[in-house]
Amino acid sequence: MECGQYDKMWPDIHMMPEETAQAGIDIKARKIMPIHWAGFKLALHDWTDPVTRLKIAADKLNLPVLTPELGTEIMVKDSINTTTNWWKGL
Repeated sequence: MECGQYDKMWPDIHMMPEETAQAGIDIKARKIMPIHWAGFKLALHDWTDPVTRLKIAADKLNLPVLTPELGTEIMVKDSINTTTNWWKGL
């Protein structure tokens, strides 16, 4: 689910991270995976701000978040996918 390259000055461009978490609830997702946040930074926020804010919002909504490291293959239908906060070690 789209999560990055946002700013309150461009509300119609991308969702804020909290809106991304709510969108996961709205579509009745069992888990979400944020995209558009880790490749490179185009917006004014810090590089890790989108995923940090998304994880906080999703935790409040009891919505699991998958955050595979860039280039990692995952099986979307696999119920045992686990991911780490890999960006914290960079």
